[in-house]
Amino acid sequence: MQRYRWWLLTLAMAFVVAAGSVPHGHTPINSRWNYNEHLFPIFRDQCGSCHMEGGVAPMSLVTYRSAFPWTQSIREEILGLRMPPWQAEDGFGSFRNGHALSARDMDMILEWSSGGYPQGPRDQVPPVPEAATEWALGEPTAALEMPEPFTLDAGTSEAIRYFVLPGGTAPDQSLNAIDFKPGATAVVRSAAVFVDTTGTARTLDEADAGVGFGPPDAGDFPPAPPIAVWIPGQEPVQTRGMGYSLPEGSDLVLRIQYKKTWITEGQEFADQSRVGLYVADGPEAGIESMLVMSPETVSGREVTFTHEVEQDLSLLALLPEIDIESSEIRIEAVKPDGSRIPMLWLREPDSGWTTRFWFDAPLSLPEGSQLEIRAMLDPAAERLPSTPLLGSSANPIRIAVDYVAGNVAAN
Repeated sequence: MQRYRWWLLTLAMAFVVAAGSVPHGHTPINSRWNYNEHLFPIFRDQCGSCHMEGGVAPMSLVTYRSAFPWTQSIREEILGLRMPPWQAEDGFGSFRNGHALSARDMDMILEWSSGGYPQGPRDQVPPVPEAATEWALGEPTAALEMPEPFTLDAGTSEAIRYFVLPGGTAPDQSLNAIDFKPGATAVVRSAAVFVDTTGTARTLDEADAGVGFGPPDAGDFPPAPPIAVWIPGQEPVQTRGMGYSLPEGSDLVLRIQYKKTWITEGQEFADQSRVGLYVADGPEAGIESMLVMSPETVSGREVTFTHEVEQDLSLLALLPEIDIESSEIRIEAVKPDGSRIPMLWLREPDSGWTTRFWFDAPLSLPEGSQLEIRAMLDPAAERLPSTPLLGSSANPIRIAVDYVAGNVAAN
């Protein structure tokens, strides 16, 4: 009996080894595309910043052996338009930081994943890409590092911490780009950078015994929307002729969301992330942000609210934050003459991937225009737990609108 059990175990191990080396032995190969020649460049360029060894995603897609067990999940995520995490509806607004797959890339992935997922020529195995070490926009004017490492202990799965960085050590400056480099890439899920001119963050930091400080009470911090947000895979945007103000004596405050996956659960991580600042050479138009919020109480399937523009503006970007179950959010500008400008349409908005949507070109709105926000809520929609980046969590839909005063470009 013992020898029989040993034979069964040996047979099972042989089957697993065989399955790992020839994963599609039972699946007909009818895909024109293979991993080595066709799929690898897509996964490397569109997914590799998260889905790599040591990345924030729970699996790597940049080697064939690590990718093929997930072919069904890949197919479902692509069909559901959930990956890569870019939620803007194509054709409703135009954005310079778009991160959606092309129709050709989607077709190739879907055919490969359902057509036997062939590996391709064994003599053309692509090299495993290394994590990027250079700044995307070149060397920044200043690179600020967290004062000391923050440890996410083995028993903590998710945390949000704020870290004070000495930002305004020089006379008033204008920042036309802000970049971020995570230290512990496996657990840094998102980041945001705020400017604090009040000293509030330092007070909160001193009162917290740990490194940085935890989520503050509502209304304590932040005082204004962030000047930068980051999620893995999105490159920074650099503006021309305009920038965010960094007054002398102010602090930069870095907010990081840490989140483990089932792969990293039970492990300890030390993080010391960095922020790269790109300072404009001369005077620039100041980028400001206004906050548009829904009523605190919303009901029914459709919620509509508006915000009137009180001066001529050029809109640059939208940063939505939605804390209620909804199927879509649509944002339009309505000019005084009644003409409409499509701005942003999100289907199945995901609060886990907060994104600033930068317009391809500034949208000029005259005084008296309105921003109209229409949300379709799920049946019996419930509020989602959150630690807001914007305003108060009492308002379930919040949108930061970045702009410069005046008319800087025609629509």
